[in-house]
Amino acid sequence: MKNTWRKTTALAATGLLAASLAVPVSAQPFSAAAGSAASIAASASTAAGSATAASAAASSVEKRLVDVAGFKSAANFKAYYANLKRAVAKGDKAAVAARVHYPLTVYNGDDDAKTKKRVIKTKAQFLNNYNKIFTEDIRESLADTSFSELFVNWQGAMVDDGDIWFTPSKSGLPGISTVNLDD
Repeated sequence: MKNTWRKTTALAATGLLAASLAVPVSAQPFSAAAGSAASIAASASTAAGSATAASAAASSVEKRLVDVAGFKSAANFKAYYANLKRAVAKGDKAAVAARVHYPLTVYNGDDDAKTKKRVIKTKAQFLNNYNKIFTEDIRESLADTSFSELFVNWQGAMVDDGDIWFTPSKSGLPGISTVNLDD
């Protein structure tokens, strides 16, 4: 379930971008003493640039949540996402169930599964199947994905490589609409 390659690559690319933006090119020749000072300054600039890049990534997600995916507000989604992560971490099934848009579609990617697609129509049905839907892999994927790592497009926002999809309601409020299970 974990897509560590994508996350590592994204973080490396963000770091490289931040480093290229944060370190000015100097016209002065390199000397050992100046090189040490410049190296220290570049390290500090890169660290500040990485924080700025992370902030820029979160800002990009916020803008896309509203402009592309159609959520009512980024602040509302951010609070929703933090509360969902907290509820899942605590094992508060009722709180998670309250954050689902019904009907919830659950796809099973396991080749041996009898049913590839299940539709969960009610909160009661969700609660009865909670452990089959919010498996350890799904819970881990949610816990490991920060707000700035969310993928956003016209369909909504997703965690990791599509493990959980969030879509806006007609009023623009977020909710879980799809869960994609692997084997």
